[in-house]
Amino acid sequence: MSEDWTELYRPKSLKEVVGNPKAVKELKDWAIAWENGTPPKRVAVLIGPPGVGKTSTALALASEFGWGVVEMNASDQRNGEAIRRIALRGALSDTFTDSGDYLSHREGRKKLIILDEADNLFGREDKGAIPAIVELIAKTMHPVVLIVNDFYGLSRKSSAIKDRTLQIKFTKIAVPTVRTLLRKIAADRSISAPEGVLEIIAKNSNGDLRAAIRDLQALGLGNPELREEQALALDNRLTSKSMYDLMAEIFQGTSPRNAQRMAWDIQETPEFIMLWVEENLPLAYRDTEDLWRGFHLLARADIMLGRVARRQYFALWGYATDLSTYGVCAAKSKPYRGFVRYQFPSYLLKMGRTKAARGAKLSVSQKVGSYCHTSSRYAMMDLLPYISVLFRSDQEFRLAAMELLGLDEEDAAFLMGEKIDSSAVKHLIQALERKRSGESEEHDLRTTRLDEIEEKAAPEDKAPDESIKQKSLFEY
Repeated sequence: MSEDWTELYRPKSLKEVVGNPKAVKELKDWAIAWENGTPPKRVAVLIGPPGVGKTSTALALASEFGWGVVEMNASDQRNGEAIRRIALRGALSDTFTDSGDYLSHREGRKKLIILDEADNLFGREDKGAIPAIVELIAKTMHPVVLIVNDFYGLSRKSSAIKDRTLQIKFTKIAVPTVRTLLRKIAADRSISAPEGVLEIIAKNSNGDLRAAIRDLQALGLGNPELREEQALALDNRLTSKSMYDLMAEIFQGTSPRNAQRMAWDIQETPEFIMLWVEENLPLAYRDTEDLWRGFHLLARADIMLGRVARRQYFALWGYATDLSTYGVCAAKSKPYRGFVRYQFPSYLLKMGRTKAARGAKLSVSQKVGSYCHTSSRYAMMDLLPYISVLFRSDQEFRLAAMELLGLDEEDAAFLMGEKIDSSAVKHLIQALERKRSGESEEHDLRTTRLDEIEEKAAPEDKAPDESIKQKSLFEY
């Protein structure tokens, strides 16, 4: 198999990084501050869409400054224990480079801790990741880079991530910049690529440089001369923009057939398309009868999806797509003109923002259900509301619940309605640790033999204490 060109042509220094010069300069200034001491913000967060060079820039920075690299990406286990074992230990200790050179932070030798896709740390398999990242931000003695697509999804879990990090924004790569790099790669691989081919690949990438390089590799392997018809066969990566185009074609177009064909080209699931149509149908159709017909057809599409779920017969997907595109487009009695600000489905936004909370709720429900010998569903519906009220109002109940149910910081933060790094959660964890240390000093009756209990329970024959003996009247 051929080597991945995205790795082969990954920049070795910051000068080779393509696009985002302002972001590259900010990151370099931050690295220089690390070389001169410890900067006020020890962690940099690289924010931007996929394929714009965030990871490549971080690796190029480490190469240019001679830093070692400790990297954790989405393929690694990234729960709290793993982050503390790998990233935090690397941030607090010395290490060796790949070539075997010893790196001592006391001598100014640095290593770069990279946590890629740090905004995707909300599943049960990533339990405890956010507290570990907050601890990493507070204690690190080496530069740390967090790479995210959605900074809000990460920062809303902890104020420390927002207030104590340097945020650097990366944007999509411009088409001329992508085309220039593709031209250099094609020349290096001895591929004849006309400007029209490079233009098509660059436009199709939608600013995703990694996707553009892989498209060029897909066309160029075993094919020294590229033609425009080959480039036109590539999938267009304008997913979000294509959805907006599809909405305009459905609601403002006059050809239902064109709307149907565009839905086929987008290659999205019927559920995803239906969510977009449902969100924007009231914005686009101002006539009440058109609005009724549109929602009626959308409801029919939802019935088809229900049949798919029950019967597992996915051929019905086509009916759902046609009803929500062709049908809704044909439902209007007149063409609509004017600007409409089409919205991203609010349902998906809410589900994305509550993903972590829903995971914590499920975790607590499973622990309550296990302790109470009932299902997690029953615990979630009937027990969790009362437990939440008691947990917020009673400190003794909080400590007892943490101990008996085996709750952790994330569970406690959910029940208290606080962030993980809030003072209330920290005080609770400290109180729990004090309670546990006090209980460990007490004698555990479960390890005591029965004869020891009987011996302690037996009355001892002691002489009466003269100081507490009742005095007679003649002694006064």
